[in-house]
Amino acid sequence: MDKEQDKITKVTSEKVCAIEDGKRNRIINAALVEFLGGYKKASTDNIVRNAGISKGLLFHYFGSKKGLYDYLIEYAVDIVRREFIAMINPQQRDVLEAIWQISLLKQDLSQQHPAIFDFLTSVYLDSNEPTAKPHLDEFVQIHSAIVAQVLSNADHSLFRDDVEPKRAISVIMWSLDGWANSLKLQPDGGFSDNYQDYLDECQKYLDMFRQVFYK
Repeated sequence: MDKEQDKITKVTSEKVCAIEDGKRNRIINAALVEFLGGYKKASTDNIVRNAGISKGLLFHYFGSKKGLYDYLIEYAVDIVRREFIAMINPQQRDVLEAIWQISLLKQDLSQQHPAIFDFLTSVYLDSNEPTAKPHLDEFVQIHSAIVAQVLSNADHSLFRDDVEPKRAISVIMWSLDGWANSLKLQPDGGFSDNYQDYLDECQKYLDMFRQVFYK
């Protein structure tokens, strides 16, 4: 971002920080969900209705729809770095245990902001839009940092001799991501109302991968 944009973002952040916590979270969560369909399709009318505030107040805080979008990206990237990536233990050598810890951290953060990871993914998919392009590198950095944390100290000796560890890790992560995404498509939202059921099922998948890929 250029200096002028940095100045605007700073002013916006100061205004938003002054909002009462409950109201701020309602605005952020409503906006995260609304922007999942892309910047152009997002409606500020829907955001203010779901957040329970006036449109005038929304624009007072963020200046414009673009100002809100830019703030959300900065906010999402920052909170994922501080409350997710920074909490991943790089000394965990068991890849499956590291992935389990990431699942716990991801779900904990999603309890506060359910759409935060889907929002970052939507920014990446919306990268052809001029508004999203400047933030593409931030998404790539977030994803790379998560993968790097998992792989940084992985003990490849835990895997069977006939298994290529990097490929196995990719299969594990893709499978868990696909499973998590499939839950969102279910009419009841999968395990959205029962966190422990989600964790129990996730553990079963990891136990299966341990039997398949480990010695």
